[in-house]
Amino acid sequence: MFSSLEIFPGIHHITDAMGVSFTLIEGSERGLVVDAGYGMEDCAAFVRTLTDKPVEVLLTHGHHDHALGARWFPSTLMCADDMPVFRLRTGREQREAVASQAADKNVPVPADYLSAPIPEPTPVLFSEDISGFPLCRMSLGDLEAWIVHVPLHTPGSCIVAVPKHHLLLTGDDWNPCTWMWFAESAGARIWRNSMARVVPALEKATGSSINTILCSHQGAPRTGNEMMTFISYMTDDRLASAPAVRMNSPINTHEISCPERGWTLVFDADKL
Repeated sequence: MFSSLEIFPGIHHITDAMGVSFTLIEGSERGLVVDAGYGMEDCAAFVRTLTDKPVEVLLTHGHHDHALGARWFPSTLMCADDMPVFRLRTGREQREAVASQAADKNVPVPADYLSAPIPEPTPVLFSEDISGFPLCRMSLGDLEAWIVHVPLHTPGSCIVAVPKHHLLLTGDDWNPCTWMWFAESAGARIWRNSMARVVPALEKATGSSINTILCSHQGAPRTGNEMMTFISYMTDDRLASAPAVRMNSPINTHEISCPERGWTLVFDADKL
């Protein structure tokens, strides 16, 4: 069952039965759905209960918990650099693993979950640049969504700014628990330095501060100040001294945690 929180008028942050979130940004003419969740439920039908306007769907990256819900939509957009990730993470082996996780959570699995076709996304056309990061501005009528390619969590990862509302959707490039340990992820220092650069660049270009953050793994909004403090917390000293953590992977995963703030960064120490 979906739950939805209206953050601003027309902006709904939606959480699916598996606990991952995606967002509807509704303008006066059309909407943009950012990510699509695990796809256990018909997210397109749920979006239609929130808006009667035509919508496009953007996948911030190709991981299964963002892309498998694309099965319910006729088409999606995604940065072309994540196509290999998308193909792997929407394949049968990954679907079987997700179906098993759903069964463990008593979440009903659709009968066609392992076989339902998912159209390959259309590449986002980036026509501008902001501080070295490719940018696509999408008009939704009375507001714009700025899609920015920030290749950190995956090679095609994107974030989405909504200047009118001082809002940033971070995909998985930032969560209070940020994972930068996948084989396709950038190194932790690159992640920190890139995020520290792109956010001020966005604020300067839009002429508006980023006050509200919507994350893929948080049902409630966070603040821009928290995100930037999190990024600043991940110093070279903390990265160098971070203890190893087991992630059921051969990757050399290490972790920085700040329990009092509920923060975690897991990264591949071999990429430092």
